[in-house]
Formats: sequence, C-alpha cells, structure tokens
Amino acid sequence: MKKSILILVLMGTIFTSCKTAQQKENAAKNNIAEAKQDLADTKANNAAEWKSYKASAQIKIADNKKQIGVLKDKMNQPGNTFDGMYRNRIEKLEAKNMDLEKKLIGYDGNATQWETFKGNFNRDMDEIGNNIKDLFN
Repeated sequence: MKKSILILVLMGTIFTSCKTAQQKENAAKNNIAEAKQDLADTKANNAAEWKSYKASAQIKIADNKKQIGVLKDKMNQPGNTFDGMYRNRIEKLEAKNMDLEKKLIGYDGNATQWETFKGNFNRDMDEIGNNIKDLFN
C-alpha cells in the first residue's frame, strides 16, 4: 500500500512538472530578457558609482597636494632645520600621490576589477593621508 502511494505521488510529480517545448522556450526568453535588463541596470549603477567615486578621490588627491605643499613650505622656511629623511618622506608622499592621480585618470571603470581597484586605491589613499598626518605632528 505504501509503495503504491509512493509510486502514484512520483508519477504525479513527473507528469505535472513536465513542460512543453514552447513553455521552456518562453521561459528561456524571459530569463534572457531579465538578464539583459539586470546587466544594463548594473552597468548604469557602476557608471554612477564610478563617477561619484572619481570625484571624491580627486578631491582627496587635491587635498593631499595642498598638505604636501604646506609641508614643503614649512620645510623651506628660514630657521627650520629638517633632516634629509624628512625631505625624502615628503618627496615619496608627493610621488605616491601623483601615482594615485595617474591610476585614477587611467582607470577605465572596468566592472570586473572595480572592487579590487577601489580596495587598493582606498588603502593607498589612507596610507598617504596617515603619513601626512604623521609629518604634521
């Protein structure tokens, strides 16, 4: 009795889950259309996020340039003595900041590498900011 009920349930499941070829084709077309729309939405969101991120990063780079300029002015004032190591650190910070600016300008907004780029860029930007703060102290 239990076996016959199990067989009936399985047979019913098989027959009700079968779709016609036309139904499968329509479902596939709908899936493709949804996937294309999702891709278009993702590209639009990434473009907007990239534009916003780039503007924010450019502001930070400009601020770093300004602070590096203040450090250079401070270093070149008469009566202040700074060792070669201090001068070297400022020059390295300036070079790193210029490299970040070049990376930002050169980045094409590639969606597949976006998260990696953003993570590395943020880390480098934070490092420069922290080093500048250390020199002011």
